[in-house]
Amino acid sequence: MTNVVEHTFCKRFTYYTLILGLRQYEEKRGTVLAGRALHRRHERHNKSYVPVDLKGKKIVGLYLHSKVLNLVGRIDEAIDTGQELILIERKYSDSAIIGATLKVQLGLLALLLEENFSKPVLRARVIFSKNDCVEFEVLIDTTIRDLALKMLYETMETVVSGREPRERPDRRCLNCCFRKICPVGSLYTPQ
Repeated sequence: MTNVVEHTFCKRFTYYTLILGLRQYEEKRGTVLAGRALHRRHERHNKSYVPVDLKGKKIVGLYLHSKVLNLVGRIDEAIDTGQELILIERKYSDSAIIGATLKVQLGLLALLLEENFSKPVLRARVIFSKNDCVEFEVLIDTTIRDLALKMLYETMETVVSGREPRERPDRRCLNCCFRKICPVGSLYTPQ
């Protein structure tokens, strides 16, 4: 599932990681390490805590597999209310933006939960925490599900074809782990 989210962020990630087999060296990125520590802390210390406005059984850090989509993913948390599952996603960031990558992640996690628990996922709560704690509720509608499936199939197509996808440079390229080898994100600009 991570590969699909990364493909949504930049299609060349798929090419570099899954076709060329290059590593990202995530273990050298402070933000990634801090985010992982946040998730471990919540899994250990908040196993039974359910937000006051939600009622139900909490599911924490569960790996899920979809036979239908040939997909594996891990949820941070979910609340089983009996009638529905409410997805809870934690992000170590002050940038509280529900962008395409996060929508794809929520859509794929919702599909995984629905297949494995046979209950609908109609909403997700996203908690951004670094310095401040900001929460958003996101409706898991057909637009998010369709975007998630589109990115899943697009990722699969890139892997099957083995072709390097086209991409446009933007400010994300400045902090990319592949910026030194990627002609799109390269700091070299032809005159």
